[in-house]
Amino acid sequence: MNRARKLSGAFLIGLGALSVVEGFRLRDDWLGAKLMPVVIGAVLLVLGSHVFTREEHHAPAPAPSDDDPEGEIEVRGAEARNRVAFIFAVLAIYVIILPSFGFMPATAVFTLTLIRALGSYSWAAAFGFTVAIAVSTHVVFKHWLGMPLPVGLFGV
Repeated sequence: MNRARKLSGAFLIGLGALSVVEGFRLRDDWLGAKLMPVVIGAVLLVLGSHVFTREEHHAPAPAPSDDDPEGEIEVRGAEARNRVAFIFAVLAIYVIILPSFGFMPATAVFTLTLIRALGSYSWAAAFGFTVAIAVSTHVVFKHWLGMPLPVGLFGV
């Protein structure tokens, strides 16, 4: 198992290094063409280094409880399917309202809905995360990558 982990880590490191080098070699005036391979390469380098250098740890098996005397993990299939269906439904609504609402308001509604429904955050924390995510994605796509975003009714 140790050899497989080392090989996997080395493969990820090599792939990340290749992606970074090729990202810098691109001859394109658009920053996004260089940025994406370099960012993905850097992430692969970090993750590959972690996989390559980490020690092997085995988690202990969960102790049996009164509710589950055999110690088996219960899979809540219906609950998981409902959550996935909810995420797809919210995503479909996001795609539908994006052109008319505009990128920033639609992204804020999408993010707030998912954070409140799937997380256990207070309203204040959910609003804080929503503003941070909506503004940061707007800055990255609009200003750093120069992508045209839908303006919508609100002009944002």
